Amino acid sequence: MRIKVLFSVLVLFSLLASCNMPAGQVTVAQPSEIVPVSSDVDAVGTAVELTAAAKLTEIAGSATATFTANPELTPTFTLTPTVTTLPAQCTPLVTANVVANVRSGPDTAYDIVGSLSLGQTATIAGRNDANNWWNIEYPVGSGRFAWIAGSVVTPSCLPAVVQVVAAPPLPTAPPAAADDNSDDSNDNNNSGGSSGKPDLVAYAMQYYVVSGKTVHVMVSVKNSGNAVAGGFTVKWMANQDKGGCDWQVQGLGPGKRKDLECEYTYEWGANQYTSTLFVDWGGGLAEQDENNNKQYYDVKLK
Repeated sequence: MRIKVLFSVLVLFSLLASCNMPAGQVTVAQPSEIVPVSSDVDAVGTAVELTAAAKLTEIAGSATATFTANPELTPTFTLTPTVTTLPAQCTPLVTANVVANVRSGPDTAYDIVGSLSLGQTATIAGRNDANNWWNIEYPVGSGRFAWIAGSVVTPSCLPAVVQVVAAPPLPTAPPAAADDNSDDSNDNNNSGGSSGKPDLVAYAMQYYVVSGKTVHVMVSVKNSGNAVAGGFTVKWMANQDKGGCDWQVQGLGPGKRKDLECEYTYEWGANQYTSTLFVDWGGGLAEQDENNNKQYYDVKLK
């Protein structure tokens, strides 16, 4: 305010001076003295600056900073246990494909101790060295174990290694009966006669289709007589009197039975045949009954 007043006085003074000057006289205006700005002016400026700063401070102070804090992220860990499923332990079994004989040893020369019906199972305990017979748990066998041919059963759940079980000793064939038909010089009659005769019977035949026209055949011959049968031939004809399998049997004691097996592939186009089982093929033995050496059995491929 004081600056404005001072400036106005100077202007008024200059005007008055110019009015009192003689005409024609040119007045050269002297440069105005620069009046230093007093400390009061500095004070006013400073006060203005301070006031502005204070105002800004007041405004800044009245402003309330608002911070929205994000909730702290808490990591969530879900532990999923890894369950390892171990393969179920299974029992090695054989399942009978047919009505199958169970024997005291791994060969048809051993005695029959029982059988497995079609579809029946038994626990495998071992095998023979040739790996074609199974040693199975069987109550009537020797030491509660017995043997069954691998060709008539299907194994399952076999371990990588199946132990080899030693075969028992082969049964000893009964001695041949002595021929008592020779003349006795001290006896004029033949009352002694024969001690008996064998009687070979075509006892049974069973089969199953391996694949296509190939069948696995099992036949049985039994000596129903009261004497040992010497060597004889058994023949199975696949189609009445054509094709088939044959076996040589060294001997069979009274009351004993012999089981024989083979595989045969039919060469004809039919799906059903009548097979024939012959025992004592060729009639080499004298028997009690010669009429029971032959039997017929149907074979169906489908």
